[in-house]
Amino acid sequence: MADSSDLRRGATPPGALRNPKIDAAIERAVQLGDPAELLTLLDRSSGLPARRGGVRAPGPDLGPNAPLPRVNLDLARAVGAAIADRGAPAERLVRALCASTEEYALIVAAQALAAMAARAGGAGGAASPQRGRGARGARGGFDPLGELEQLAEDPRRVVRDGVVAALRAVIAARGDAAVGELASWTDGYLQAYVALEALAERTLLTGISAGAEVVARLEEAFAMADRSPRADERLQGLRLLRQGMPAQIATFAARFPEVVRWLEERTQVERPESRDVVAQAIAALRRGSFSDAETARLGAALTASAPPARYAARIVQGTRKRSKGRR
Repeated sequence: MADSSDLRRGATPPGALRNPKIDAAIERAVQLGDPAELLTLLDRSSGLPARRGGVRAPGPDLGPNAPLPRVNLDLARAVGAAIADRGAPAERLVRALCASTEEYALIVAAQALAAMAARAGGAGGAASPQRGRGARGARGGFDPLGELEQLAEDPRRVVRDGVVAALRAVIAARGDAAVGELASWTDGYLQAYVALEALAERTLLTGISAGAEVVARLEEAFAMADRSPRADERLQGLRLLRQGMPAQIATFAARFPEVVRWLEERTQVERPESRDVVAQAIAALRRGSFSDAETARLGAALTASAPPARYAARIVQGTRKRSKGRR
C-alpha cells in the first residue's frame, strides 16, 4: 500500500478503485446522490489542506505565482472515471459534486464530467451554436461539457487547474470536434482563459489538425477582451485572460503558422491593453523558436501602428523644464 507521502506527491494509490471501501463509497454515493461519505474517505489522499471542523472552507485565489497545494489529480481522475462508469444513474451525484464549495469535490466532478463528455462523443456532449446556459436549462438534459464550462467560472486557481486538466482529456479524446465545441466557452473571461489554456499544450496540439478552429477560438477570446467595457478592468477573469494569452499564442504559433498571420493582423489594434498583449506575444515568440527576422517584422508592424504621442503638437523641443528641481 502506498504511504501518505506518495499520495501527497500526486501518485494514484495502486488498486485505489479496487479497494472495497472506495468502491463501495462510490456505489453508495451514486445511489444516494450524496458525495459526503466518498469525499471524507478521499480527503486524506486529496493533497489539499486538512479539513477543520469537518468542512474545508473554500480558499482564496492567491494570484498566478502563488504556490499551490499538490493536488492528487490522478486519484481524482480515477474516481471521476469510476463515477462515469455508472452511466446515467451517476448524473445526480455529479450534480451534487458540482454544487459543492469544496475544491476537491469540484476537481473530482470535473474529471467525471470529462470522462462522460469523452465517451459521449458527438452525441450527448456535442455543442451547437445555440448551446448555453439557457439552452441547457430549457432542454433539461445533462450536458457534461456544458457543466464543465460552468466549473471553469470558479475563481479559485486550484479548481481551474483541475478543469483545465479535465478539458485536456476531452480534447485528447475528441480532437478537432472538441475545438469547435469550445466556441461556447469564449463568451466569458474565465471560461475563455480555461479553454485557451487547455488547448495550449504542445503534445495535445500534435493531435489537432483544425488550425482554423484554434485561430477562431483565439480571435473570439481576444476580441472579447479588446471590446470589454472599462468597468471590467478590475475583474479577475479579464486580467487572467490577458495575462495568459501571450504564452498561449506562442504555443499555438509553434504548431499552426496561421496564428502568426493572425497576430500580425492584431498589431493594428488601438486599445493599449490589447497592444500590450500583442507586444508580449511577440516577445514570447522571440524567446521561442521563431527567427529574429520574423519577430522583428512583427515588432516593426506594431511600432508603425502606434498612435501618436498625446498632445505631441504642444511639445517644443529644447525648452527648459521649469519644474525641474521643484518640490
